[in-house]
Amino acid sequence: MIGRLTGKVYEKTPPFFILDVSGIGYLIQSPLSTFKQIKEEEEITLYTKCIFKEDEAFIYGFLTREELKIFEELISVSGVGPKSGLNLLSSFSPEEISEAIENENVELLSSVPKIGKKIASKIILELKGKLKFDETPKLFTQAVNALCSLGISRSEALQRLKGLPQNLTLEELVKQALRK
Repeated sequence: MIGRLTGKVYEKTPPFFILDVSGIGYLIQSPLSTFKQIKEEEEITLYTKCIFKEDEAFIYGFLTREELKIFEELISVSGVGPKSGLNLLSSFSPEEISEAIENENVELLSSVPKIGKKIASKIILELKGKLKFDETPKLFTQAVNALCSLGISRSEALQRLKGLPQNLTLEELVKQALRK
């Protein structure tokens, strides 16, 4: 399986993009939020999930491990396929999805295309208690969003934050990332 890819975004055609990794172009589908943030010719690292169906292979790419983890958990629920998982991640962050599941918020989950109340209830039933995120990834996400609001691309923000100590406050994370 392919767990991670680093390369240059070669071409974007919704809902797919091609990631050039050492001369090989991988056709990747990602949440709309990721698709909008990446730019052609930009170097990015993606965490990936490869799914084989009959005679085709699909690669789904995510900028964070949290997105990949929640995608894998969502598609483990019977009746939730990769498209529905991507629709949820296109509409909400992993933390928002986890919170909706823990709070049994059927209305929020069913507001997403291809997710009805029955499927939303099933997601809650099967995943409640499984999707705990600690505060570190939440703080990390806030730092990424802060850097993006300063005009830095999401992938560059992720690169700048990579390797920084996890015991820093939000302000310290952003300051150190800006110094890189």
